[in-house]
Amino acid sequence: MRVIVEVQWGRLASQRAALEPGGSLRVGRTEVSDFVVSHDRRMSGLHFEVSWDGACCLVRDLGSDTGTWLDGQPVREGEARNASWIRAGDTVFMVFFEGATSRPRPADSPEVSSCKERALEALRAENPPLFALLDAARDKRIRELLRESVDESRSLYEGTQGDALAEVAPYLVRLSPESALMEKLLDEGWGRSWGVYLTSARPLPEVRRHLRRLSMVEAEGESKRLYFRFQDPRVLRRFLAMSSTRQRGEMFGSTIEAFLMEGEQGEVLRASRSPSAP
Repeated sequence: MRVIVEVQWGRLASQRAALEPGGSLRVGRTEVSDFVVSHDRRMSGLHFEVSWDGACCLVRDLGSDTGTWLDGQPVREGEARNASWIRAGDTVFMVFFEGATSRPRPADSPEVSSCKERALEALRAENPPLFALLDAARDKRIRELLRESVDESRSLYEGTQGDALAEVAPYLVRLSPESALMEKLLDEGWGRSWGVYLTSARPLPEVRRHLRRLSMVEAEGESKRLYFRFQDPRVLRRFLAMSSTRQRGEMFGSTIEAFLMEGEQGEVLRASRSPSAP
């Protein structure tokens, strides 16, 4: 199990670091730190350290000028739990333990289990990098899984409004080959319209920029632009089935190679840039 330290708000929101057992992370404003928060003028050059021995996660103040707060209490040294929060200067971090929580649920039928197994095989067969675009509005469990994963993820929303809509935002996550997140997403969310998957050779920030451009559309008869919820597989598969060549080209752009999503019966649907491609 690894420990994830993530910035919660502001300029570095969603940036994170993962600690292997036996590892440590020093956080501060200057380059002597492992995790640099250069814009926070109230943070000391070397402010605090998080260490993880595989059983205990310790937060230790490194003689900072403004102090380190753990779960609302000033500490010189304290033990962090899953979902503990740390404040240093004007920056708030959260600590998550990889895969720490689980949700009891009824056993799948043989048919549903078979659909999920085929979906997992299909996604694993794709050439990496593989991304998931997840709709946090579908289930609060989605954000919980993202927080407890080492995979890099970002909301498509930004700024103050993005912070306010964090619980219902679409999240883009790059699925690393060694991560267990994809299996959990399929096990708990396949067949429940949690999101869609896509392949792209571009880095996460570039894929995110492309998807953000698609997220607002003009609708006939509407004075305001509307959210296009293509992270919902029910919406995306209808759109791709009805879209013109121009609309399809805009959807994929030069960034996305293929979309993969659940069909009405739990089957895997794959759409490439060209309608004739597999």
